[in-house]
Amino acid sequence: MEAEETMECLQEFPEHHKMILDRLNEQREQDRFTDITLIVDGHHFKAHKAVLAACS
Repeated sequence: MEAEETMECLQEFPEHHKMILDRLNEQREQDRFTDITLIVDGHHFKAHKAVLAACS
């Protein structure tokens, strides 16, 4: 039997989290893909349910 050769590749994306949050905020500001509206003291805030759930 031949020994299997494996190769590992690792690439880091140190700013990936910032890019994701920036894109989600852009979508929220453009009212794209928002699926809930929070109303606080008469002010309406559009949001992504998935983001609210992930942060609670």
